[in-house]
Amino acid sequence: MVLCLLALPIFAFLSIFSIKYKKLTADALECLFKTIQLRKCESGLDDRIKADLTGKAMTLSPRVAQMFYNNYKFISWIVLVIFIWSFFTSTIGVYNYTQYGNCNGPESNEFCIFDPTGQNSGVSETEIDTHTELTSPGVQENRTNIGSPNAELTIIEFGCYSCPYTMKAQTVIDEVLAYYEGRVNLQYRTFVLPSHLNSLESGLAAACADEQGTFEAYHKRLFDMQTNATLTFTSIAQELSLDIPAFEQCLTEQRYKDLVDEDTLTAIYAGVEGTPTFFINDQVIVGPKPLKTFQTIIDEELQ
Repeated sequence: MVLCLLALPIFAFLSIFSIKYKKLTADALECLFKTIQLRKCESGLDDRIKADLTGKAMTLSPRVAQMFYNNYKFISWIVLVIFIWSFFTSTIGVYNYTQYGNCNGPESNEFCIFDPTGQNSGVSETEIDTHTELTSPGVQENRTNIGSPNAELTIIEFGCYSCPYTMKAQTVIDEVLAYYEGRVNLQYRTFVLPSHLNSLESGLAAACADEQGTFEAYHKRLFDMQTNATLTFTSIAQELSLDIPAFEQCLTEQRYKDLVDEDTLTAIYAGVEGTPTFFINDQVIVGPKPLKTFQTIIDEELQ
């Protein structure tokens, strides 16, 4: 019965191209239905498959053939479990790909067999529709933006300097700003994640660096702290030739905590659930998506 069940989808597919497999498909169906009815399978298909596979194994090794013949039921059950599990996971992967552009679900940058290059793993129309209730936070005029100050379009990013996904998205953002040089810039705002070490403190440090006019350089250097344990807020400030006593005083007294808290609340009110989240006017991108995803939305907004 197990071999008949395994053979059924294979024979059904092959019957599209060859008449001989139509008879085998019918035999497999008959065997399956009679087994379900607790009746003996009269077609002998199970035994024929077993004999055929054993014969093929004989060409490799008589010992292998004997092992397969003696344990074919056990082996068949193992193959059946693997087949069912593969079918189940593949179905989930197809569903996730059609919904989110990735086999592994939303906000994932893992390998997807349906999209090996990752070029189509951007926000799908379904995902954008899911976020239609989000209220755009709006561009704040008194903030320091990364890129041209006279850009036509400003991307708002809610990120966390301690978040690996925000760090990964930084490379793509650099590509976006270079591609649309002079036309697009970025307004970065800290979204504090209590579960991330130094999430609040790094946002405060960036604001203190902004006070001395070095926000962009300090912003990019902060992400290096995720992979370089020797870096500190002060050591980065020293590299960038900041006024260290003034910087440390700013950091100690948490001078810009209200600003960071305001950014976090704005993100929450806008429906942000994770970092990074990008707002391009009223459209949303969640996660470190490829350049192609940003281009599709930016080109539309620039028009």
